[in-house]
Amino acid sequence: MLLEKKEIYACKSLFFSISFFVGLWTIRIPDIKDQISTDYSGMSYLFVIFSLGSIVTMIVAPKIIENFSSKIIVLISGSIISFLWLFVPFVSAFFQMAFLSFLFGCAYGIFEVVLNLQATNLEKKYDKPMMSGFHAFWSIGLLSGSFITSIFLEYNISFLINSVCYIIILFPLIFLSSMTLKKNDAEKQSFAGIFFKWPTVLLILVLLSITAVFLEGGTDSWGALYMRDYLQAEGFNVGLAAIAFNGAMVIGRLTGDQLKALFGIQQFLFLSIVCSLIGVAVVLFSKVVLLSIIGFVIAGLGVSSVIPICYTLASSIKNINPTIGITVITIAVYGDFMIAPPILGYTANIIGIQYVYLPIVILFILSTLVLMFKKKEL
Repeated sequence: MLLEKKEIYACKSLFFSISFFVGLWTIRIPDIKDQISTDYSGMSYLFVIFSLGSIVTMIVAPKIIENFSSKIIVLISGSIISFLWLFVPFVSAFFQMAFLSFLFGCAYGIFEVVLNLQATNLEKKYDKPMMSGFHAFWSIGLLSGSFITSIFLEYNISFLINSVCYIIILFPLIFLSSMTLKKNDAEKQSFAGIFFKWPTVLLILVLLSITAVFLEGGTDSWGALYMRDYLQAEGFNVGLAAIAFNGAMVIGRLTGDQLKALFGIQQFLFLSIVCSLIGVAVVLFSKVVLLSIIGFVIAGLGVSSVIPICYTLASSIKNINPTIGITVITIAVYGDFMIAPPILGYTANIIGIQYVYLPIVILFILSTLVLMFKKKEL
């Protein structure tokens, strides 16, 4: 029992720590934009570069995991993620931040693959569902990082001091937690295995995953800029979008398993998509901070369970290896991070930051219509 708790707590700590740094990134995006004197399109390219780095290491992850222990992989990638933040406050040119973004992406890509493999292994080892709980700690870390960074902003505490404080607190947590990790015994997978005629259900799940990540990534990447540049928020209020959205995500993920049992997985998925659509529509048409925050809360509650449900359904498709189904969804999610930022950036540049959520509304309308007619196929 003690070993079980130690392994589970360590895995949760790693989810929490790595997403805490994402909270720092989310709230400091406007500062980085000003430091490197770029526009919304320039920031979009940085997000794409980050995604490229992630996909590079995701593709080679099976070979890396085969040759190195999870402990070493997490320790090295966690160190890179932590200590790169010492350089970010000093960047003054786009190419400098682009280089750091690629390194961040590479480190995050392999870190998340190993961490999710560990979480899956723990589920199998102790024969009970844990994934929602692990991902809830990701959301808690992101929420905490966003909230505390907003406090740093409110009191005009420098970016460098902000970064140093987080490294001092989080790196020891990453180090100690990584010591408990065991070598993964995951099956070797060929990425060629995903290239076949996908059934309708898998295509629907890919669409829903892309739609959900547009909202999640869009809020983490553009929420602070939307609050500052459109709603004229200052100080702590700049981070309210990310805080409200991710706070709602935490609540949604902690209660998602119970609601799924209550409504049934297909009906709950449909309700989640509709709730997300309502929330993001409120954000799109709002002109005041309070109404926007209400929209972010509704959207966060709705979208919180979409990706976990897509993974569950993808692993249960008839005549498809569960690992292949999960791999397809994972690649769709990572690939979305390459597509979403430039689309949202061009939207902000061409028609204004106030319309940055317009493409997301369109995707949720499409997803709602698809589920209305195809829900029974899931």
